[in-house]
Amino acid sequence: MGFFDFIFKRKQRRRARVVAEPFPSEWRPWVVDAVPRFALYHDADKKTLVDAIKIFLAEKEFRILGDLPEVDHIKVTVAAGACQLLLGIPELDIFPRLREVIVYPHHFTETTEAIGPDGRPYQISQTRAGEAWLRGPVILAWDSVARSVASPGDGYNVVIHEFAHILDMQNGAADGIPPLATKQDDEVWLKVFFEEFRMFVADQRAGRRTLLNPYGATAPAEFFAVASEHFFEHPERLHRHHPRVFDLMRRFYRPPATR
Repeated sequence: MGFFDFIFKRKQRRRARVVAEPFPSEWRPWVVDAVPRFALYHDADKKTLVDAIKIFLAEKEFRILGDLPEVDHIKVTVAAGACQLLLGIPELDIFPRLREVIVYPHHFTETTEAIGPDGRPYQISQTRAGEAWLRGPVILAWDSVARSVASPGDGYNVVIHEFAHILDMQNGAADGIPPLATKQDDEVWLKVFFEEFRMFVADQRAGRRTLLNPYGATAPAEFFAVASEHFFEHPERLHRHHPRVFDLMRRFYRPPATR
């Protein structure tokens, strides 16, 4: 057996042990809250999601900051919200490059340095609900996660948004082009996605209202993440208002059938 075969089989055995562990009954309502369509999934897909959540919790390190109570609630909510993205794309594994999730109690501030016209550096502070890094952690504000769970169907979900970035970065930098299944998918995506992005930017500049969050106009990566939020939160409305974007999301995520 070669070295990589050994590593792969060891990973399989470890995951088999994790999946064999019982799923605490008190966790299931948290999964239902984080994944409102859970009750509509077929039993096999429910099991697949629960198994993915178990593996996520076993393999990812959580750092929960501040005085947040109910640590298990936080972990299961984040894991369930993230793993729902993977149900139709098991070949992408369970966020293999991600090692750590950091959860703050509230919105956090990020400070970056920029250079002014006079050549002098200055600081820019931005308040954020979440962040995802190429080889770093996912950072989330728990108040934003709780808001997302409390208002399903409003098109805002910070967990979906940030983990969509992680999927986008699975084949390189965040650029709005996730790892697609076939060359034909790549060709369709490159044509349609960027046409839709340019039209969306034009709508924002013209002051036209759209279903999608205007934040999606800041970059292709944000357009993909925002479209992902809407696809999982209210796919029917996304299909009605942005049918080509809906088709792209369905082509990539391949969501499971519901009852």
